[in-house]
Amino acid sequence: MIRTDKTGLGHNLPPRHPKQPGTNLTVSEIPAARIYREPKSVMQGGSRKRPWVLEFPASRPLSADPLTGWTRNDDPFRHVRLNFPNRESAVAFAERQDWDYQVR
Repeated sequence: MIRTDKTGLGHNLPPRHPKQPGTNLTVSEIPAARIYREPKSVMQGGSRKRPWVLEFPASRPLSADPLTGWTRNDDPFRHVRLNFPNRESAVAFAERQDWDYQVR
């Protein structure tokens, strides 16, 4: 088969896609972050400000460890939960990281 595209010519390595720092995921595999305001608890009163939260939905299911039977997860974003004082700072942070996001 003859390659017609010019990607990867000049060396023996295939083209590499950018990875998210600290993970083995390519940038396109990062799930879209959710930005939302934490709901007010029914036990809260007064005018306490509720933070804006940036978190990622679960992108990979939990699996059982065959040796111990414990549940495990290899999703690096499952436990990421960041609080922000306002919506603008949460959106600005997601844009600085080049993450897709949804504001709810």
